Amino acid sequence: MSNYKHKTMNGVIERVAELINELGLTPNAFAKKVGLGSSNLSRKLKGSTPFTPKDFVKICESIGVNREWLETGEGEKRTYSVGFDKNTLNRAIDKAFTQCAYGDDAKPFYDVDFALGFSEMYNDSPNVPTKYISVPGYEKTDFWCRTSGDSMKPLISNGDIIALKQILDWSEFLPMNEVYAIMTTNDLRTVKVIRKGSDNEHFTLHAINDEYEDQEIKKSAITKVFKVLGSLKAL
Repeated sequence: MSNYKHKTMNGVIERVAELINELGLTPNAFAKKVGLGSSNLSRKLKGSTPFTPKDFVKICESIGVNREWLETGEGEKRTYSVGFDKNTLNRAIDKAFTQCAYGDDAKPFYDVDFALGFSEMYNDSPNVPTKYISVPGYEKTDFWCRTSGDSMKPLISNGDIIALKQILDWSEFLPMNEVYAIMTTNDLRTVKVIRKGSDNEHFTLHAINDEYEDQEIKKSAITKVFKVLGSLKAL
């Protein structure tokens, strides 16, 4: 094996080990989560066999990792940004503004749960935000609200605050394998990774938590789509 290939393989091993540690999983649990056999992953982590393009696809799609970063170490780690430490969240929430004083980078925070009470908040009548919060890097956010449930753990946990931006032209084009919050005609409100469906009339809703099964939904049943730009961890 050439020195270049050896360094490249070692870099991939280090980045996979970093992901395992970041998710708080054992190698066996990580292998199950991304769809690799535990013995297969063990050999790859030891450098006995290299990671293949198919392995990269499985890892990236399962946990939302940028393939370029995984293979080369270049670019952003995540295909969607998730998470801030507790101190950052405290600073963001404590930075409240009056409507006449907040700047363009401060966005409204509605202390309601997207899944349970969001439809009552998101309507044509005026709604007063609980606070305005400013988080660097989230200038494109339309607003923040809470989320519930554990289907998107460990990326998004129960009680986290999520940054949402409405996608008005989602029916024309919607990038796949990213995290979205959707509302439907039957009053379903959920946060999931959206993937291609079985045909052009459907999407697949994918949960990061492997205890939840994928579900298909008709595109015609979706009324609103919001891109989840990131999340702030619950206090």
